[in-house]
Amino acid sequence: QLDYSICLMNLNDRGMSDDRLNHLLTTAPEQSIILLEDIDAAFLNRDLAKENPTMYQGMGRLTLSGLLNALDGVASAEARIIFMTTNYIERLDAALIRPGRVDVKEMIGYATDFQLEKMFTRFYPEGGEEGGKKFCAQVRQHNKPVTAAQIQGLFLQHKDNPEGALTNIELLWKSL
Repeated sequence: QLDYSICLMNLNDRGMSDDRLNHLLTTAPEQSIILLEDIDAAFLNRDLAKENPTMYQGMGRLTLSGLLNALDGVASAEARIIFMTTNYIERLDAALIRPGRVDVKEMIGYATDFQLEKMFTRFYPEGGEEGGKKFCAQVRQHNKPVTAAQIQGLFLQHKDNPEGALTNIELLWKSL
């Protein structure tokens, strides 16, 4: 058990600026996990902004330079762990994800059979191991990839109803 605070920061917030981000990061509790979600959407890639400055004018006051300065300042603080998420790592500026600034990159891909089974049995313990295997087999019959987030969404739609989750598997792909 880490006993850390968790700080969620929405970099797309209208009021987010370089100064505000720096303030938020420096005032976060010392023993904290800081989550910066969808980092790719926080600001424009420098190259895109140069290519068509008129098109991207006024799209947020947070800059890459401001983010890098804020991260470098907070990164030197001990006992803070920063997580950044993105769906498009290729859109990130190389300076943001260079070694020394980012220690670990982890790709979270589509759910494996093991994950499908374990998620089902954890969410519906009454379904047992057989329920997990049945769920996995039914998902795989559709021959489409599925993420853990999609699975969780299905389970939340069918709380306390494992049969509902099993009979409505096609809903996994309805929101795509």
